[in-house]
Amino acid sequence: MPSSTSTDMPLAVFYGHHKCATGWITRIFREMSFHLGCRHSIVHLPRHFAPYDSIAAKVRSEGIDVLIYTNADIDQAQQLPPSRGFHVVRDPRDILVSAYFSHKHSHPSDKWPELEPHRALLQTLSLAEGLAAEMVFSHNVFAAMEAWDYEQPHVLELHMEDLTANPDRGFRQIAQFLGWLDSEASYSVGYHALLRMNRLHYKGHARVPGPWPLLPIPRWRLPRLPAGTLQRILDAHRFDRLAGGREKGEENVHSHYRKGTPGDWRNHFTPALAARFKEKWGDLLVRLGYEPNLDWKV
Repeated sequence: MPSSTSTDMPLAVFYGHHKCATGWITRIFREMSFHLGCRHSIVHLPRHFAPYDSIAAKVRSEGIDVLIYTNADIDQAQQLPPSRGFHVVRDPRDILVSAYFSHKHSHPSDKWPELEPHRALLQTLSLAEGLAAEMVFSHNVFAAMEAWDYEQPHVLELHMEDLTANPDRGFRQIAQFLGWLDSEASYSVGYHALLRMNRLHYKGHARVPGPWPLLPIPRWRLPRLPAGTLQRILDAHRFDRLAGGREKGEENVHSHYRKGTPGDWRNHFTPALAARFKEKWGDLLVRLGYEPNLDWKV
């Protein structure tokens, strides 16, 4: 039987950026880690790894198995202990449009006080003016993507557009890269029982404050996630379910899952905004593979 304290697997990390489907990916990746009995931590901002001076110190001190780093900073990432992870980016033009609508209408501001004055400003501006203001407000998102090291052999690089278009293939690729996925045929009834016990362990923790779970169910550190279990996790996190029954492309500006389709920037960019964006972040578009050169137009 697997040990409840096994630590032979390296740290697993999801590196994300704001408005790159981080909420959706976090839900799925967290569920995967729950079933495997992994101790996870979600870090959005530097204050979330206080009182430590780095994320690496937090990981080591708290015995974290899975790190979800939603605003990835390369300087912090490169200090982590040996790990395997995946990094998800998105067309920066779509990030801008998504951030504009989210920051104007739907993104929670209770834990982000800086958003309130920006939201108030967006309410007074036209769409073109608001997108220009958003480009300034979201500067740090694009700067972090520009500073990222895309040649790390232990990090799988993915485009959000590919992951959302085919989640089954994308998350199988992620699970295989992390060493988490294996054939379900090799797993016994007992192994599946441990997977369910792990999920109940975390479900119990989620229902009560403090360190003790609602039910005294042990946590087992398991090395592999059966394909069928992964499929059930993905089926429970389809876009239409999270978006209240809407299909991709059906817009609701007041929803966190506003539209779900790539290339939406073409519906909102003006030639003037395109020129401004190209001047500031055009090289990033080319580097990420979203344009072959700087000759793109609206």
